[in-house]
Parts: sequence; C-alpha cells; structure tokens
Amino acid sequence: MTGPWGLLLGAWVMWLFIGAYAITPSSILSVVMSSFGIREAAAAWIITMPQVSATLVGLPIGMYLDRVDNRLAITGSTFVLAFAGVWGWLAGDAGAYYWLLASRLVGGITLVTLWTATTNVLSNAFPVSQRATAIGVFSTGYPTGYAFGQFAGPMVATRLPWAATFAVFGVGTLLGYAIFAFAGRKLTIDRGAGSTPELADFKAVLTNPGVWGVCALSFFVYMLYMVFNGWMPTYMAQTFDLSLTRSGLFTAIFPAIGLLSRPLGGAISDRLFEQRRRPVVLVSFLGSGVAVVGLYYSATVALLLGSLVVAGFFIQLQIGLLYTYVQEFIAPNVAGTAIAIVSVVGWGASFLGPVAVGTLIQSTGSYAVIFGYALVLAVAGVAVVVVIDEAKETGA
Repeated sequence: MTGPWGLLLGAWVMWLFIGAYAITPSSILSVVMSSFGIREAAAAWIITMPQVSATLVGLPIGMYLDRVDNRLAITGSTFVLAFAGVWGWLAGDAGAYYWLLASRLVGGITLVTLWTATTNVLSNAFPVSQRATAIGVFSTGYPTGYAFGQFAGPMVATRLPWAATFAVFGVGTLLGYAIFAFAGRKLTIDRGAGSTPELADFKAVLTNPGVWGVCALSFFVYMLYMVFNGWMPTYMAQTFDLSLTRSGLFTAIFPAIGLLSRPLGGAISDRLFEQRRRPVVLVSFLGSGVAVVGLYYSATVALLLGSLVVAGFFIQLQIGLLYTYVQEFIAPNVAGTAIAIVSVVGWGASFLGPVAVGTLIQSTGSYAVIFGYALVLAVAGVAVVVVIDEAKETGA
C-alpha cells in the first residue's frame, strides 16, 4: 500500500509499538520492583518518565519541527527510540536504575517528536476533506498500543529477561517505519506556505486565541479521559464489591470504545459538517455530561457498564479531531508548534486529572465526587465551545 493511506497504516503501526513502549513495564511492575529492590514510587517513575520528558520538551520540539523536514525527523527519532529500547534492556539487566530512567527520558523526547511530526506529515498528505478522518484513525494507535503493551508485556517477560520488553517494543517501531517510508517514497507532501517560520510566526501561534481555545478543550477532555481511566476500577471495586481484576477488565471497555469513536469524530466533522469542528466537540462534551449523570445513578453493574461505554464514546469523539482543529487557526509553516502546544496541555491534564480526583476523594471521603468533578469538566468544555470560533484555514 502506497500513498497517503499507506503512510497512515505505517504511522498507526509505529504508534502501536510506541504506546506499548510507553506503558511498559506497568503489567510486570512487581517483577521490576523485585529486580531493583525498589518500592512503588520509584517504579512509577520508570513508567511515567517518557510522558514527563515529552511534556517538558514538547513546545521547543514543535518549534524545531517547523524549521526542518519532518520526514527526516521521523526517520531519526524512530532509530533513536529503537536505541533507547535496547539501552533500557541493557540497563534493566544490569540493575542500573538511573541509566534505565535516562533511557526512558530519551524515549520520551522521541515520543513527542514522532507524535508532532507524524501528525504534521499526515495532515499535509491528505486533502482537507479527509484530514480529520485520517488523524482520527491515526490517534487510535497510541491507546491500542497501551492495550498491546499490557497484554504482550508479560508474555515477553516469560520468554526473555523482563527488561527485554523495552527493546522488543522500541525496535518494533521500525516495522511501522518501514511501511511508512515505503508508502511515502514517491509521495510529494505540500507543507502549504513552505517558508521557514520566523520569531514573529511563532509569536502569532502563542498569542492566537483559537490555539489557546483548542488547548482548553484538550485540557478538559484529557482530564475527563484520565479521571475515568484512573479511578473507575477503584470506584467499581468499592461500590459493587468487585475484584480489582474484574473492575479493571470492565474499565478497559472505556478506552477500547475509542477505536470506534475517535475516527468517527473526524469522519462526522469532514463529511456531515463539511469540515466544521465545533459541532462535534460540542456533541462530545454534551454527551459526556449526560453519560456522567448516568454513571452516577447506575444502580447495577450492567447499567454502569452501559453508561461507561457511552461515556467512553462521547469523551473520545473529539480526541484526534483537536489536532486538526488547531492547525486551522494558524499558518501551515507553524503547524508543528500548534500541535505540540495542544499535545503538551493534554499530557499535563492527563497527569493532573487523577491527582485532583484523589485529593477530592481523600478530603470528602466519598467516591461520588468523581462524577461531580467530571460533570464540571464537561460543562467547562461546553463553555469553551460556545466562545471559541470555528477556524478559518490560513494559507490552505
């Protein structure tokens, strides 16, 4: 498969392995703690280091990508990620905890580079009428990679040393890259304006109300997403007397429904609303709010699962679409910066959401506060949609 759809397939496979690398070694954490002789807090840093480093360097990476060939950046970053995976294996085998953290930090830098650059390349490879659909499909690769990593990690660890999981998933990205490179070898991708951005161009992005409006949407939707991902297993176990294993399995339905809703959100925007983004985002937050109320009043496990599916569908309907939406407020030669800003805000919200809910639960002594907090986030999202403009593409 060649052309834009081949690029999309290769990018999706890359992010299947990147997602698995990022979540490793959460499914074998007890083995890791035993191997290093560390406790939960130190072990958690191994998992979160890629996201932390990606958040810290996301903006300068985005600005840099606006000045270079993004396909070359993808090539270099993929090989660096493979190297980081092998480095992590060697460090883990040697019991070198801080060297393992260093390898994960490098992996996180490649993560934000690959996310921003790949989104940018795909956005320019597809026509405007298909752009949001393509990015919606692409955005499902990362959460699918999380599930893949959780499932395959223990399997790898039973056949190889546990630290080999870093190398298997890191090197695995080269498979997706091979598809990506083959599909795009004869494809000319128009970056639009094509001029190298100057300081004034970056300032225009950082002062654009539309960009910060999309950032606010990203903040609220990612916080909603992680509130449910982080706390629903515990809530279900406490409220319905389920084991953590069963409640975790049931909660997995929530991100899984994104395989349908993320690309569907882009397709609806492209085809039904003729590339208008606000209606889909509005439906996403309104539907999320209704689903939150349904979750609160669910008296049985069956009703709770049904409401959880609805919540997962509507919350994720706009994820993926936002990365197209933000590009339509700015000139094409600074798209990388805009994508990076929205990504960094979303990742930051992913960290803050579960922490904020944990603090509220501790202070109130009630898990019901989860739903009140989630409803506030949904209402805040609706308020942003009301005031934000529908983007007019600049230079497209």
